[in-house]
Amino acid sequence: MTTLPNSRESRAARLTGHLPRLARTATMVAALTVAATQLAGCFPVIAAGMAGGVTMATDRRPTATQTIDRGLQLEAENTLNSRYNGQARVSVSVFNRKVLLTGEAKDSTVKQQIEQYVKGLPNAREVVDELEIVSSPSFVTQSQDTFITSKVKTMLVTADGVPSNSIKIVTEKGVVYLLGVVTPPEGERATDVARNASGVVKVVKAFDYVTEAEAARLDAAATGRTTPPDATSGTPAPVQTAPSQTAPAAPNAAAGATASPVTSPVTSPVALPPGRNLP
Repeated sequence: MTTLPNSRESRAARLTGHLPRLARTATMVAALTVAATQLAGCFPVIAAGMAGGVTMATDRRPTATQTIDRGLQLEAENTLNSRYNGQARVSVSVFNRKVLLTGEAKDSTVKQQIEQYVKGLPNAREVVDELEIVSSPSFVTQSQDTFITSKVKTMLVTADGVPSNSIKIVTEKGVVYLLGVVTPPEGERATDVARNASGVVKVVKAFDYVTEAEAARLDAAATGRTTPPDATSGTPAPVQTAPSQTAPAAPNAAAGATASPVTSPVTSPVALPPGRNLP
């Protein structure tokens, strides 16, 4: 007599046969999900790289000077962070081999030591020391400063007559520092834009001024332009010029403008410190 399988056993056998196929399907879905996530994560990196290339192309500094600036910043920050850990919080910003020091030091002795060290670096042609002396330096990153820097940058990009890619913005406790290679009128326009950004306490100018003819020559050597989004403005903030050792007036300078000892971007003849791998 032939024994027929009951319906319950038959269904169980069919389900068992489908399990490998279901497992493969689930595995494929999981793999596709991971791949999509990884590709999505790669996009900001690729986009950032493309944006970096555009910035390099439109910067008035020679490519070699941009490379020196990055190496100088890395060298100074790495040394200061290890040497004065717990005694100071120092942010190093470099543009056209001009070094801006912002942050906090526990006393005047530490502040002076930091400044002297940076002045002794071969590729630093000028140091602007804006370190604040406080008894207990704060090592908490201020997200508000980052937001202000981003907002001012966006406003400069959309402003008429401002070479935004030739201007570096640094914010410390609401004080905005402007470095860059500009003509006196461009510097005044950039300063006016920055001081009208909401949240800005004060604007400090640390520009390198060039003539209109020199600016035109530098711009002619650059390629590529970008059109960024809009930004909002706020109550105008006071303006201050960063102290400098010597500051002869630039040709055709606007009233009140202060020029740097070097009036155009230069490429340092000094090689970068050995053993440093630039990004």
